[in-house]
This record gives sequence, structure tokens and C-alpha cells, in this order.
Amino acid sequence: MSAGAQVILRTVQRIYDAAMEPQDWPNCLDSVRDLVGGSHAVFTTTTADGVQLATCSRMDVRRHGERCDQILHSDFWAEQMRRFPTGAARTQSSLVPVPDYERTDFYQQLIRPIGGGLAAVAVPWRGPSSWTAIRVCRPLHERDFGPEELNRLQALVPHLAKAGKLNRRLASVDPRATGALAAIDALGLGLILLDRHGRPAYRNERAEAIIAARDGLLADAYGIATTLPAQTRALHQAITAATLLAGGGPDAADDALTRTAAAMLRIPVSRRPPNGPLILTVVPAPTPGHGAPQGEPGAVAVLISDPDRRSRIDTAGLASAYGLTRRESDLAALIADGFGPAEAAESLGISIGTARHYLKQVFEKTETHRQAELVRLLLHSFVAPDSGAASGR
Repeated sequence: MSAGAQVILRTVQRIYDAAMEPQDWPNCLDSVRDLVGGSHAVFTTTTADGVQLATCSRMDVRRHGERCDQILHSDFWAEQMRRFPTGAARTQSSLVPVPDYERTDFYQQLIRPIGGGLAAVAVPWRGPSSWTAIRVCRPLHERDFGPEELNRLQALVPHLAKAGKLNRRLASVDPRATGALAAIDALGLGLILLDRHGRPAYRNERAEAIIAARDGLLADAYGIATTLPAQTRALHQAITAATLLAGGGPDAADDALTRTAAAMLRIPVSRRPPNGPLILTVVPAPTPGHGAPQGEPGAVAVLISDPDRRSRIDTAGLASAYGLTRRESDLAALIADGFGPAEAAESLGISIGTARHYLKQVFEKTETHRQAELVRLLLHSFVAPDSGAASGR
């Protein structure tokens, strides 16, 4: 059992802790930097609305904030990130040879002053117009990242992808996501917390309703299962892997690392027609202090998403409360349902420019400043009483 496997195990646990408790991301990124071996690390999120510096490690953002903003919005940066393959750790020098890179204005004016140059890069997740990226960096005069260091980063990529997606969903309601339970309830997600023996220790109201329907997902005091044996096996494999990650000690580390890449994926759970499948996401649950005792399994969270169920916003009530027009309230409702401005514009049959104008008006009238604040307001105060009904698709 290598010491490296133990370090990877601890880093993966910190990734999932940070997904549920975003204030832990800086500590998580410190662990990633130390594992891969760099002077600093940067985790960024790019969306249709622009690039955001999510968090960084060992870099004075207050001192270098303007330069970082120039880096993230440069054409050179954007072109680089488009060329990196999704889900694979690569060196920056594999795209741009070091001598060529050193001669660029981008390096001399922006990267060199902040101590960067060499980088191990991964794009854990990429959507139609957005992606996340992690870069572990070193000064250009140091040794480039080697295969062993890239393999360490590669081991983290599937976990960064899943944790980042969960974190984004929680942050759309409550950017702090402290404790996460209120945010999960507001998102309409079911949540089952399993103890280290796989027994349900907590079920929120949405999970109770799903279980009571006995359509796909089953639960009793001793565990959870599905109505199909193959899906139950997949679910139990994911729970076992997450349990090992949550609290397994050195003896369980290799087993956990072997299982997680395949098991920590979304699990579809079939239901009776015409209902579509439930989607279960199984992750290690953050625990106070240092989690389970060394060598013992830890707690697991099972998040339940019902794609047929949407939170319907009371657009009439919203318009009345804040003086919105019908189009403005319709746009706000689509934003709360997870649409980006471009998708909302297409749904409403208007241009993206008009949608952005409406959104600006919504921000002003509701006294919010970002989409996350607007979504939190709508889901906390304007969800219609019958929103639990299926969408009927």
C-alpha cells in the first residue's frame, strides 16, 4: 500500500467535502497542488456569461487580481482551453513548446510576473458553452511535470467533475451551501444519508415522497435498493466505493481508488411508464472533524433527482410583487429552472440581446445582482404550491 495512494484518498475526500461545503475549496486546492507538486494552483469556471476565478492556492489574488482577470479573458487563454481534451490531464508544453511559449507576450506580460509558466492541466467537465479547468503551475525555469505527476492529477479528474457539478447546483440556490440541507431541499432534490453500515440515517421530505411511491427506489431501516437487480447492484457498488472513500484507512485505500472511477457515476433508476428514470448521485458525505475513525467506513449521501419534476415559479405573484412585465417574469422563471440567457431567449422566441435587457431589468426590480441571487430569491419565495407535479413531458 503506497503512501501516494493514501494521499490521493485524502485529496478525493476533500474534493467531495468542498462540493458540499464550498468554503473548503481553498484547502481542497492546497491538497491538489501538494499532490501534483506545484507552486500554485487555479481552478476556473467558464460559462456563457464569462470566466470566473473560482478559487486559487498560494497566489495573492488581491495583488494579482487585475492580471488574473486579463489572463482569463485573453484570446490566448481561451484558445488553449478549447484545445485541451476533456477528462485528460496534459502538460501545457504538450500544446505549446516551452521555447515558443516563453517568447509570447502572454507569458512575458501576464504569466511570468505571477510565477507561472509550466502547468499540468485538466478539463474535468465541458458543456456546450462552459467548462471547468484546473491548472497546477510552476515557474518556467523549473522541471516540467512528468508522467507520475500527471497520473496523480488524472486520478482526481472524475471526482473534480462530479464534485464541481454538485457544487454548481447547490450554489445556484445558496452560494455558501453551508450544511447544504436547505439548499438541497430548495432544489427539489431528494437526499438520503446512509451511516457507515449503509443504513438510512436521514431522509428529507422529497426522498420520503419518492420512497413512499414505491416506483423504482425502495428503502427500509436496513438499506436502499431499486426494483431491478442490475440497478441495485450498481447502486450498492457505488455506495461501497463512497463508503471506503469517506472513512476507509490505508487497507481500504487501493480498493477505494479502484472502484471509484467506475462507480461514482450517476445511476439511473427505472420507474413505471410513462415516468422517466430517477437519477441517483452517490458521494461521500462530509462529516465533522476528520470523519470516521481510521480504517472504518464513513457516511454516504445519495442525492435523488427526478428529471420529470420541475419547480414551477409563480410568475403572476413574482410580477405583482416586483412590478415585472410578463416577459420579464417568464424569463426569470426560466433562469430559476436552470436555463442560461441564450437558452431562455430561444425558449421565449426573442434575441439574446433582448433577453439580457430583460434580465437586467429583473435584477434592478428585484434588487439582485447575480443569477445565483435571483434563483435563490425565486426558489425560496415564489415556488408555486403545485410544483411537485410532474412536467408531463
